[in-house]
Amino acid sequence: MSFVFCLFFLLILVLADFYFGRKKMMNTPSQKKYPHRKGEIQFFGSGPEFFDQLFTDIKEAQHRVSCLFYIVKDDECSQNFFSLLKEAAKRGVEVYLLMDWLGSYKVKKSIVNDLKQAGVHVDFSCKPRIPYFFFSLQRRNHRKITVIDDQIAFLGGFNVGREYINESKKPELSPWRDYHLRFTGEVIQDLEAEFLADWNQEKRPFLNGICQEKTCEHGIKHAILPSKNGELEDQMISMIAATKQSLFIGSPYFIPSQPVFQQLIAALERGVSITILLPAHADHPLVKQAAYPYLRKLLQYKNASIHLFNNGFYHAKIVIFDNRLCDIGTANFDERSQLINWECNCLIDSSVFIANIQPVIETDIANSETLTLDGLNHLSTGERVKERIAKVLRGYL
Repeated sequence: MSFVFCLFFLLILVLADFYFGRKKMMNTPSQKKYPHRKGEIQFFGSGPEFFDQLFTDIKEAQHRVSCLFYIVKDDECSQNFFSLLKEAAKRGVEVYLLMDWLGSYKVKKSIVNDLKQAGVHVDFSCKPRIPYFFFSLQRRNHRKITVIDDQIAFLGGFNVGREYINESKKPELSPWRDYHLRFTGEVIQDLEAEFLADWNQEKRPFLNGICQEKTCEHGIKHAILPSKNGELEDQMISMIAATKQSLFIGSPYFIPSQPVFQQLIAALERGVSITILLPAHADHPLVKQAAYPYLRKLLQYKNASIHLFNNGFYHAKIVIFDNRLCDIGTANFDERSQLINWECNCLIDSSVFIANIQPVIETDIANSETLTLDGLNHLSTGERVKERIAKVLRGYL
């Protein structure tokens, strides 16, 4: 009897923790809004190409390297990354590495100490805290931002580890498909500001920026969209509501918040064509099944099409509105990214940029199978059981 009482009390405690933690988050002032900037944007859809460029830029850094990743592993790819940071620090470059406390749990204390001895400033973001321990535990810094000197910045979906360079131990997750951006131009100061905001969040020696304000007469028009307190949901709702003809969504997970999902339904009802690209294989339990109820409703409309990428694992985060606006960044199309996690996206206002990356998207769709309503209505018993469990847990997946 006492065990049942303790279990019940713990459940009430956890629910209260989540409720009041979420309430405090929603009452926190919104993230800073950045103006539209101009500059050059380089697109990467391949892990090896992205890391080749990132590592080259780190090798050529002269003043400061600031890196923020959600996941950093302890494998050969990560060790190469650590070695480059240590080499940069030893030649006099200021080096800062910030990792999510939970996502980068494989980075052991011995690795951290080794980096610090070489002169690298290392710490973890979003550590669990009192009060609201359980809420803070599930609220993660999902950003992937790198700023090098005041000249170059990166933002996108790649983390640091062997699977991201197509060397996953699970054959179904390789090759790894993701999208990442490299910036030069005016926006560098904004991405540095976001890194600094996260670095200075904890009780560390305060870090000031080194980026000077730039002015570019030419280049691609774009703006940084940071989110920590649910701003992403509002942004997505307004952009979907303004869409008139077509919408493309690429994401590893499809578990949108209800307000966002209702906007998708409204878009379909007014004739917008919606195409969704998701992975055929999941990298986490239940996330695939959690999408089924949403996909089933969408496929009741003739102007909705859903494709499952089956040439490896699809981890990209992209939304294209009317082939005019393109949203790429760190946020998945799920409740966790839209309402809870720390995220950072880039909204690109350029039909030329979209046309340039269109062949990549078309190739990814060609490497996919089409999901049908009939297929979703005839799932195996095991899949139906998983779907029911996932429906209960969808907000925490």
